[in-house]
Amino acid sequence: MQNARENYIDNIRIALTVLVILHHTAITYGGPGGWYYSEPADGLVSGLLLTVFVSTNQAFFMGFFFLLSSYFIPASYTRKGRYRFLLDRLKRLGIPLVFYSLVITPVMIYMLVRLNMNQPISWYDVFIGRDEWINIGVLWFTAALLLFTVVYALSRSLAAEKANKTKALPGNPAIFLFALGLGLISFMVRIFFPIGWTLDPVGFQFAHFPQYIALFIVGIWAYQNQWLSSVSLQQGRFWLRIALLLIVVGFPCIYLLKIVTHSELDAFLGGPTVQSFVNALWEQLLGISLIMAWLGIARQKWNDQGRVTKAFSRSAYAVYVIHPLVLLLVSLLLKDVHLPSLLKFVITGGISVGLSFVVASMLVRVPVVKDIL
Repeated sequence: MQNARENYIDNIRIALTVLVILHHTAITYGGPGGWYYSEPADGLVSGLLLTVFVSTNQAFFMGFFFLLSSYFIPASYTRKGRYRFLLDRLKRLGIPLVFYSLVITPVMIYMLVRLNMNQPISWYDVFIGRDEWINIGVLWFTAALLLFTVVYALSRSLAAEKANKTKALPGNPAIFLFALGLGLISFMVRIFFPIGWTLDPVGFQFAHFPQYIALFIVGIWAYQNQWLSSVSLQQGRFWLRIALLLIVVGFPCIYLLKIVTHSELDAFLGGPTVQSFVNALWEQLLGISLIMAWLGIARQKWNDQGRVTKAFSRSAYAVYVIHPLVLLLVSLLLKDVHLPSLLKFVITGGISVGLSFVVASMLVRVPVVKDIL
């Protein structure tokens, strides 16, 4: 059903993985959000630029991950059958969850106590004596993907197979309405679950889940109807212009709304407020615009892979799993280096990206590990 050449999808995954690392680096140096270690931004300009970067990423990159992940699920299910498919998903998604919680999290706790707080702590305390045994951190995405995948497998096993007629890719007006609908639903969800509220211990932020669920479903539809190969370069450029307009004009307007209404940041995060409504619409319009732009442009301009990009593609999942450990180590080692926030963001981000891919490329060559990651 699919085109033989879909290298651009793997290339997008590489870029999104790099963005994840830089996103968390931005939070480390003053961007909004929660992270293991952070330093305040050194000024208003730095804080605003890091906020724009983090807000833009949050609008699309994790939803895009769900779309691209679900895109390959129908073919995998058909090829392997229900039981083998579910066992494979449980292995590739479940084992990293356990490893992160039982190994990576304790190591990071040890690093935080010894390198940041300069306090003594034993390995026994972090591995055996800790109170919190379930802490999956950034692998909330893996947990959510596993949950969505199980629901898909169960629903497909219960539903009768149908030979549905292929449907054409929706036009730009329909995509625009889809984004507006996502914004409205997100606003309503955030009345009860504002941005920042998380479901422990899995770390799900329900404020963002309307987009994640919708794009997971869209990824399945995209495979069944061959939508990704239908996104044209012209369409990609159109949505890129919309995205740039939403960033260059839309974000300052939102900031102006904050000033004019004398509102706190919490008003934009949720609740029955005008600020939350505007933010939800802006976020979803920007997110869908960026996804369409990436799909249309990358398919035409970034569909080739050399040795380096193939190696990066193979290790991207491993990078996602280990990057918090790498980033935390680099940022803690540089915590006493006094540099402007933006420069520190660039240096720490660059080192963390490179080191994460180097370590991950070695991990995926280990016999047992390569079958999981």
